[in-house]
Amino acid sequence: MAEIIILDTDIASAFAKVHKIIPLKELFSRYELAICPAIYEELIVSQEYGYSFPGQIFKNIKILSPTNDEISDYHHLQNTKKTLGKGELEALCICRRRHGIFSSMDTAALKFAGACDVQTLSIHAILRSFWISGCMTHDEVKELIDEIENIENTTISDTELILSPTRIP
Repeated sequence: MAEIIILDTDIASAFAKVHKIIPLKELFSRYELAICPAIYEELIVSQEYGYSFPGQIFKNIKILSPTNDEISDYHHLQNTKKTLGKGELEALCICRRRHGIFSSMDTAALKFAGACDVQTLSIHAILRSFWISGCMTHDEVKELIDEIENIENTTISDTELILSPTRIP
């Protein structure tokens, strides 16, 4: 069975909006990219509001259903960790049980995942991997950063580290 990376709503949406879901799948081809049902539900809301980007995610990313033990873990976390969304909590429970990787743009969610001994994958690591792997040039990654920042109306911090020719410590 392939290792899994569960994408949070924010990171899946960002890559779908800039039409980079397929390159993301190619970059992590040795992994199974997935979302969980709670993330699917969050994306459905966007689709119901007329956005088309969720269709790219549904077409290319598997929906991974939680087991009974993962559902139990989720209900426990839902009652104790009210600062994270349902999608993040469900994804973390699946990742923790299956030794998967949780990917998000939410710093608090990534920090909590780390505290739960769940391996994480930040947008910074993904963007740097596009360049280091040769999937994209330095300039293409810089352009991708600009596209994501513009479409998400956000700032990706520490872009100089993503684009640095030296290795990140």
